[in-house]
Amino acid sequence: MHERFRQELLRLLLVVAAVLLLGWLSGAWALALAAGLGGYILWQLRQVYLFEEWLMGVKSNRRALSGTWDLAAERIERIRQRARQRKKRMSRLLHRFHDTLETLPDAALILDRDRRILWFNSAARELLGLDAASRERRLTRVLSGKGLRRWLAEGLPARPLEIERSGPPRRELQLRLLHFGEEQFLLTAHDVTELKRVQQVRRDFIANVSHELRTPLTVVKGYLEILAEDELPPQTKEALRASLRQAQRMEQLVADLLMLSRLEMEEAPPGDEVVEVPRLLDALAQDARRLALTHGDHPLTLRIDRALGVRGSESELTSAFGNLLFNALLHTPAGTPVEVTWEKRDGGARLTVADRGPGIDPEHLERLTERFYRVDKGRSRERGGTGLGLSIVRHVLARHGGRIEIESRPGEGSRFIGLFPAERLVKLDSPSSSSDR
Repeated sequence: MHERFRQELLRLLLVVAAVLLLGWLSGAWALALAAGLGGYILWQLRQVYLFEEWLMGVKSNRRALSGTWDLAAERIERIRQRARQRKKRMSRLLHRFHDTLETLPDAALILDRDRRILWFNSAARELLGLDAASRERRLTRVLSGKGLRRWLAEGLPARPLEIERSGPPRRELQLRLLHFGEEQFLLTAHDVTELKRVQQVRRDFIANVSHELRTPLTVVKGYLEILAEDELPPQTKEALRASLRQAQRMEQLVADLLMLSRLEMEEAPPGDEVVEVPRLLDALAQDARRLALTHGDHPLTLRIDRALGVRGSESELTSAFGNLLFNALLHTPAGTPVEVTWEKRDGGARLTVADRGPGIDPEHLERLTERFYRVDKGRSRERGGTGLGLSIVRHVLARHGGRIEIESRPGEGSRFIGLFPAERLVKLDSPSSSSDR
């Protein structure tokens, strides 16, 4: 039992003893009880008054408190002291956080749950044109950009948003939204203008160089084909054939580069034509069987929903599906079974090209769709790969609102999956039943 509580209990016992003594001496027990309890209650009321005054800031009243009231005041004082210490620590952390945001070259804004601006750093003034009048205003009132309202309505968008701000100077900004504190959000804006310019220069350079290489390559390839048919010494003939193979490989590389450059620079959405995917896959399967004559036989199985088509660009989809299929044939040993599945699944459509080859190590999976990335560089070159096929697939699927997924484990084969959204699907007229070949 706490000492001050014992004091309070002793005080109450003294009051009871005084009431008993007064009642015994006077014989007026009711009057003695009323006097004792009234005095005790009045004393407690005074303690309450002093305690409330102390809570309001009258520090001198603390010395007049006693018993359990003094104990309560002492404990509250400790709580206050700890709260002040926490507040100082939080204040130091907040100032350090603000100082850190001030040093960032990126714009940083703190928003409330209604996307009103609570605070912003100096970079936001330059990149976003904010000023003192921007505080407490909704972000959409002071910043505009294509898709900004829809992006903010997602809550916590999974992907950044790129917007363009007219100048001078004109800027391209990448926005990210993160949860911050309680019912607050941190918005950052990164200037990607120079990055976009460099990327555009790189794309233009690759497209221009590829275009300029096409004509001389065609001429060289033509002469090599003519010379390879002449009666020449065996060593010379073999050298011509090797040169022709390299010219053909370079021609394919130029074609892939031009295709990829066109996909990257094309801003208009793909065509809205109805693509008969079953017919397209049948044609690619025939090409694959002809390829088997030079690259080894691969048992090929097709599982196709004949009633399922998509809207888009047939030429782009032919390139994407062809790359997926021919990659499975070129990068697996002869005799490896390959299965192509086209089906409706999870509210959309899915193309799966699965093989039972050697598989791919996990560290390579995330980079497979990068241009020129190869798991086995030497083997890819031997089989004629350019390192651009999966990058083309990724761009084509993205232009059609889809995406590519890759599943693979060493020794268990690989699955390359192209996903299409439901709004792209078309029911084909007079479909035949699904095929298994």
